Amino acid sequence: MDLCHIRTLILLAASGTSILTGPLKAAEKSIVIDRAPHKIQGKNTFQKTFSAQINPTEFALLFEQDLKKESSGGYWNVHINDKRLGRLEAHIPQIGTDDKPDGFHRIGFAVPANVLKEGENSLTITGRGQPAVLRNFVLDPRPLKQALQLETVTVRVKTPAGPPVPARLTVVNDRGQLVKLYNARQPKNAVRPGILYTLGTGDSFELPPGKYTFYATRGMEWGVARLSVEVDKMQPLDFTLVISREVDTTGFLACDSHIHTLPGSGHGNATFEERVITIAGEGIEVAIATDHNHISDYTKYQKTAGTQSHFHSISGDEVTTHNGHFTAFPFDPAQAVPGGVQGRNPLFLKNDNWGELIADMRKKGAEVIILNHPYWPSIPQGPFGRFRFNRSTGKRSEGPAFNFNGFEVAQPANETPDFFYALEDWMSLLNRGLKLTAVGATDSHTIHSPVGQARTYLRSHTDEISQIDRKEVYRAFTEGRAAVAAGIFANLKLNGQFEMGDLVPAESLLDNSQKQTSKMTATLRVAAPSWVRPREAMLYVNGKQVAQKTIHSVLNQPTDQTLEFSLTLPPHDAYVVAFVLGDGITLPGWTTYGKATQAITNPIFLDVDGDTKYSAPRVTAKKLIANYGKESEKLTPALQQSLLDSVVTKADSAVLLHVKDLLKQSTDQQP
Repeated sequence: MDLCHIRTLILLAASGTSILTGPLKAAEKSIVIDRAPHKIQGKNTFQKTFSAQINPTEFALLFEQDLKKESSGGYWNVHINDKRLGRLEAHIPQIGTDDKPDGFHRIGFAVPANVLKEGENSLTITGRGQPAVLRNFVLDPRPLKQALQLETVTVRVKTPAGPPVPARLTVVNDRGQLVKLYNARQPKNAVRPGILYTLGTGDSFELPPGKYTFYATRGMEWGVARLSVEVDKMQPLDFTLVISREVDTTGFLACDSHIHTLPGSGHGNATFEERVITIAGEGIEVAIATDHNHISDYTKYQKTAGTQSHFHSISGDEVTTHNGHFTAFPFDPAQAVPGGVQGRNPLFLKNDNWGELIADMRKKGAEVIILNHPYWPSIPQGPFGRFRFNRSTGKRSEGPAFNFNGFEVAQPANETPDFFYALEDWMSLLNRGLKLTAVGATDSHTIHSPVGQARTYLRSHTDEISQIDRKEVYRAFTEGRAAVAAGIFANLKLNGQFEMGDLVPAESLLDNSQKQTSKMTATLRVAAPSWVRPREAMLYVNGKQVAQKTIHSVLNQPTDQTLEFSLTLPPHDAYVVAFVLGDGITLPGWTTYGKATQAITNPIFLDVDGDTKYSAPRVTAKKLIANYGKESEKLTPALQQSLLDSVVTKADSAVLLHVKDLLKQSTDQQP
């Protein structure tokens, strides 16, 4: 090449460089858009104009946000010049978080090349999300990865034997706050700030430099793996967390019968694709799809994600009215929902007649119907309050018959004064003669809310997902062959052979030589993972606590104890249930926010009188009154008092209560 050509190339290169460096030099410094704090809520959005030049490469928009509540069906969307950069997502406060900081999180969004324009530009944040405060908006002329010094973290989750396992990964910073995971979304995970549901095979995301703690969990049957790491620029991290199964539930299937999605319910924030990952990640084996007045089907999403071997899905519906919600299943997704039409229906059905709706549920195929969260949105406004429920006698002063199969006794949406409240209401209904199965369910609408935090364990002949018998699932609910669990698994047996839902025949109860002093042996197995601490176990007969034992759980060790109780045979037909209470959970990713861990066993029924059936306390009370009535056409006040004072009546407080109630009712009805 001659000297002339070389000079020409140098001149051209110099000319081109000067042309390119003009806008680059102008953009070398960050642009402060707005330092002041701004609150966005309702119709109050954010809009700010600023001067800039065209960005030939990716820039970064950085700011601080204080957003603590999750959006439900709507988000605040961030735009520059009508280009959507992303949406704001909540950093849910965790128990134990350092409360000295002001709650703001520094986050960033990538601004693609050529989004900025010469002169006036517009930053807008619009939508309909939860209230948030934003401040310190800065436009950084570097790509987001450089501006935040993001580094790649790759995480796998596996069992000790080696295979990958679905799990929930929770990431908090050194202040205990959930942190934003950058560039994490993949087809087979579910991601929110500080949360990543994974199938365990390996997921990558990016974090700014700092100290973090990683938690891997898989619901209440599994242990927790913790790892403290320090992320530094130019140092990618790659590690594996190992979790072990710590609670043996052989013979039972973990079921969450109340689960939502955003596309199916119209609110919440979990897509179908994300939901099937979260179900697998929490160790649920039977999942009931229960969107509001809509029948959803998880099966095709399971096939795409590869979660068919992790759980069995059943299409159901949360039949939603203004005076109560019902889970009902199974249903055909191709058919109309109860009380509505095929496809998406209004959030609340116009028809709120329980009798008509339940009849329609049965007609359309429902084998199981469950009354949901009876204390939501509050005790007075919930179904029990609306129908003026008497907590002693189980009577409702108004409203329809309770002709469903059970109700949610343990459910995060139930706001009650104490941990015994729902249990006591359930037993008062049992005493009245209603056969209602106690159910545990989560009502999860979001990724943050763990599916199966409250669940129902269903008796099953198999533990293999592919061998699950749907009819057996339905019978477990309708026959009470199930136990409620919220962090603690419990299984009750009588005399070593009779289980939840069984009727113990008289010949297995009575010692003919000592009928009044006959004893029963109750064995209660209590099991919980190492991060849950059960504290006490209580046995109830006809709603009355008759025994209590302390559970000697050990910190950071799994609990698996079988407690033995000797019970005196009751004078009348009765049922026996167990209630276990434990500490609330502060573990990030499974926090109970003040609620206790618990377990409730469904009743074992006792046929004491030998008539081959079970009679509830109210039925027994009616028999006692009828027998006294045979001595006289009318129970005089003296006869009534004699009945109340009799040993046979006073021997059971529940029977005595209903004798009093029935006598009062009879007196009130007299002219």
